[in-house]
Amino acid sequence: MAGLGYSDARRQAAAAAAQAFAQGKGMAEATRAAIAATDMFFDKARRVLNLDPLLKQQACAAGCSWCCHQIVAISAAELDLVAEAIAAKPPEARAAIAARARDAATKGAGLDQRQWWAARIRCPLLEDDGLCGVHEARPLPCRAHNSADAGACRRSFEGEPVRTPVLAAQQGIWAHAQAGLGEALVQAKRPAEAMNLALAVAALPL
Repeated sequence: MAGLGYSDARRQAAAAAAQAFAQGKGMAEATRAAIAATDMFFDKARRVLNLDPLLKQQACAAGCSWCCHQIVAISAAELDLVAEAIAAKPPEARAAIAARARDAATKGAGLDQRQWWAARIRCPLLEDDGLCGVHEARPLPCRAHNSADAGACRRSFEGEPVRTPVLAAQQGIWAHAQAGLGEALVQAKRPAEAMNLALAVAALPL
């Protein structure tokens, strides 16, 4: 990437999370630090690679949630950040998330990614208005996802075998940043195994 590599995104996310751990901060703060570092890296890549014309073609917008019906693999650190955001919500909002999470866990038990998508299982964090209920605390894979064609996303959701046009740089940077966060977790002797976001939320004491 013109002097920038995905490995740089991984290293910077890992370093930011490791620094948070070294300062005695918890996993939610480490995740927040990795996200901040990756935001800065992506902004640099945006300028160096002149990504603005491609970013303007992205169809993703508030309320468009076709993609919010798939398995999202997260770490315990990302779950801690999500849990923190859920805990800050009023009781009725937490109860609604818990109910949706239980429903997702029941419908999705034993399903792989393809089967989960075919079953159209809604992310428990997706509100009825089509917005993410914890958008500021959303996991790294959600930050990676993008599409230049909302119609293709809808058709895929409806079962048509269609590929959506994506900005590979955005997907690659955030995927490698998540790997960097995982490296920091291993170094800090924290749990680093991937987990299904919906099932993990269902297991939270909400």
